[in-house]
Amino acid sequence: MLNNYKYFIALAEEKSISHAADKLYISHQCLSKYLKNLEQEYNVAFFERTPKLTLTPAGHAMLDTLRQVQFLEQNLDNQLEDIRLSKKGRIRVGTTEGRYRVLIPELISEFKALYPEVLLDVEYAVSKELTDRVLKNELDLVLINQDGVDHHQLISKPLLNEQLYLVISDNMLAQYFPDNYPACKEQFAKGVDLAMFQKVPFILNRKTFNSRIALENYAQARNLQLNCVMELTQLDIHFMMSARDYAASICWTMYLPSIAEMNQLHPEHHLNVFPIAGLDARNQFSLVTLKEKILPDYGKNFIRLVQRKCASFADLNPSTI
Repeated sequence: MLNNYKYFIALAEEKSISHAADKLYISHQCLSKYLKNLEQEYNVAFFERTPKLTLTPAGHAMLDTLRQVQFLEQNLDNQLEDIRLSKKGRIRVGTTEGRYRVLIPELISEFKALYPEVLLDVEYAVSKELTDRVLKNELDLVLINQDGVDHHQLISKPLLNEQLYLVISDNMLAQYFPDNYPACKEQFAKGVDLAMFQKVPFILNRKTFNSRIALENYAQARNLQLNCVMELTQLDIHFMMSARDYAASICWTMYLPSIAEMNQLHPEHHLNVFPIAGLDARNQFSLVTLKEKILPDYGKNFIRLVQRKCASFADLNPSTI
């Protein structure tokens, strides 16, 4: 059973002998013979064969077992690698698109300086896809919001407890609060009342994202109607549009350094960041792995880099941006 277990996993994932054979770089005949012999050995069918390969109940049991074998083998490899004191290897990391742009470039640079021979393989996707890939042992760890973690085989470590902020340019403040600008900035720094911003246009994330959910819940509880003129998932574009006086936006704590950098590069398009009065919702950003996952030393040190980076976000005072 344990010989060539990756063949079975590929068949289950690709749902086709031809596609799985291509993925494994072996012949169709070789893979077909492997499956035939395996089913003869156990005297049970692991796949329904029409129109695509579909796992039978026995196939699901076999797949779950072989994924555990793969997981244990990788844990053993990691432990032996540390015993050999090797600094070569690979760590597979996932995060969401917005976090990728903020977190990953600097982490890659710092990690490369520590481990030039280790491949840091990072990709982005939506949280559900990332957790599914951790469960399949296709990723070693993912950096996502805690509310995306809902499986008993996953464990999470808190990295950053985030607050939601309003982002708006000087020009838009002057336009919508002409009688109280710039004095209003000092008032808003203590916490904005969004009831005063109902005529201000907003560019927001889609309604399925947690920042939008938190904002909608806040507005609904206070019978407010915010003027959303555009929905985009790319938060860096939110801030670019806010700097161009197109609309106000909102952001979690992690994005404050990006706004500070924009202000330094283009002070003529200065963006203000204000806390939102009465909005108590917080977002827990976390590191997620499989239970009992053993990482080599370079993986543990990568986690330390992530923890240090996230701690730096918490230390930034929005009033200094």
